[in-house]
Amino acid sequence: MKNFEKIILLTFLLFSLPFSNVVRAETKLLGSEKYWKAYSTKISKSKTCFITSTPIKTTGKFDRENRGNPFVFVTNTKGGAKHEVSIKAGFNFKRNNDVIFNVDGKITKLFPVDDRAWSESSKIDRRLVQSMRKGKKLVVTGTSSPGNKIIDTYSLSGFTKALRLIDKSCS
Repeated sequence: MKNFEKIILLTFLLFSLPFSNVVRAETKLLGSEKYWKAYSTKISKSKTCFITSTPIKTTGKFDRENRGNPFVFVTNTKGGAKHEVSIKAGFNFKRNNDVIFNVDGKITKLFPVDDRAWSESSKIDRRLVQSMRKGKKLVVTGTSSPGNKIIDTYSLSGFTKALRLIDKSCS
C-alpha cells in the first residue's frame, strides 16, 4: 500500500472509530500538557498514539453552527509511521487549494482531501514537528469549498511534553 493510501486509511480510522462505543473504551488519555492532549488507542491489533489540540483563535467568514470541530494531530503508529502531521478542519476544503501551515513564520503547504490536510512526505512531517517543538504559535489557513478563507491559530505550549508521551507509549 502506498504511503498516501496508508495515511488516508489511518486517518479514517482515527477520526471515525474513536467515536464508536467499542473503540472509545480502548482509547486512553495518556496526559494533558497545556493546550495539547496525548492519547493511545488500539486499531485492530496495532497500537496508535496521537496528540491533538484545538484552536485558541479562529477568524474568517463561516457559519459557526455548521462548522465541525477543528483539530491538529501528530500521530505515531507502533512499528509504523512516526510524527505524522495532519489537520482536521471541520469544513471541506476548496479543491486544488493548498492549506498553509505556518509555525512562527515558517510556511509549509499541505494538501487537502475533503476536510483533512497532510504534508507530502514523512521528511516534511519531521521538519514540521521540529518547528513545532521550537515554536510558539501555529497558524493554519485554508479556503472552504464555498471560497471563504478561514484561519485557525493554535498554541504550541505543551506540544513537546505531549509529544514525549506518545513517543514513550508508541515507539
